[in-house]
Amino acid sequence: MLRACALENPAFAELYRVWLGEDDRAAAFRAAGGRVVGCLGCDVPEEYLLAGGMLPLRIAPDPESDLSAADAYLEACFDPMVRSQFDRIVRPGEKPWDYIAVSNSTDALVRAYLYLREIRRTEPDAPVPDTAFVDWLFTPSRKFQLYNEARAADFRKTAEIWAGRPVTDADVKEAIRVLNGERAALRRVSALRTAARPHVSGTEALVLTGAGFRMDRAAHRDLVNSVADAAEDWPVLEGPRIFFSGTEQYGLTVYSALESAGAVIVGEDQDCGMRWYEGDTDPGLPPEEAVAARYMRRSPSPKKATVKARVEALCRAAAEAKADGVVVCMNQFEEAASWDFPEQQRALTALGVRAEQFCKLPYPPEKDGTLRERLAAFARELRGGAANG
Repeated sequence: MLRACALENPAFAELYRVWLGEDDRAAAFRAAGGRVVGCLGCDVPEEYLLAGGMLPLRIAPDPESDLSAADAYLEACFDPMVRSQFDRIVRPGEKPWDYIAVSNSTDALVRAYLYLREIRRTEPDAPVPDTAFVDWLFTPSRKFQLYNEARAADFRKTAEIWAGRPVTDADVKEAIRVLNGERAALRRVSALRTAARPHVSGTEALVLTGAGFRMDRAAHRDLVNSVADAAEDWPVLEGPRIFFSGTEQYGLTVYSALESAGAVIVGEDQDCGMRWYEGDTDPGLPPEEAVAARYMRRSPSPKKATVKARVEALCRAAAEAKADGVVVCMNQFEEAASWDFPEQQRALTALGVRAEQFCKLPYPPEKDGTLRERLAAFARELRGGAANG
């Protein structure tokens, strides 16, 4: 939930306007002659885009679209959130980006890229700009590190073409400095969530993180640091502590349903939250080695890892957040990612942490008329258990 202490804070209010789209920083950047790169996936190496003087803009889904443009290309069994993102790209009309970069963060995004590539090949008048694909290997090993360094070098060359100038090592190191500073600022906010006495709600943190997808990263860093300074004195949040896992949350519906029922979301591993700012890029390494290592060695994605790795990662993260419960949400046609849950639930139960899964969700989640009450019921059950404990 968004509290008055947050909404009345000038820095938070500014970030909230950016998050809502009322303050369109990307449009202003473009109007001033800058180039904007629309990003699909959490693993696009933004270091090279910033180094080239460009603005990375996460392509968020549109909850109000009728999806008719996407329906002309995609099969029915397609992740509804990615379908909405795809619809924004192929729908006729003016676009807020000049280029698109897609990472292989999920299987659905890989398929979306292949469709976009084919549309560019066969429909030259379609509104799909030059599109790059970043093909990481996520299992840590020396062999995969070298493969990923080559892919980083490829993307650097693409960034140079888009920027219309060389991207020097000095440019990359400066971009690393800015992005590491932004990540550190967001981790300051995270520490105020995972503390024994939380001062920042999960919903508030979603706004703080999500605003960064739409604006200059140095400005975002400074505003988040300002919020973190003030939030140390915000009222403490009481209630059962929930760790969230699963589908990216571009809206506030799911988090607000849990927190309005008295819970506090103290952490998450979804790509619009803590996983996005987890880990820095090492400025002491050669650029390609540093970038490849950062994106390969983060905690495993809910949709890109073995069951064993996901069980271990979720249990570790829930324990570090001192969670009382874990909520896992997965969209319709993301069933493969939900296969981890039985093993995760058993392991979490052994730790004394209750886990609940909400599967086959539509996008936007408001289309599930029972979801909000089901989430609230889980929060109330946790709250009752905490009271009894």
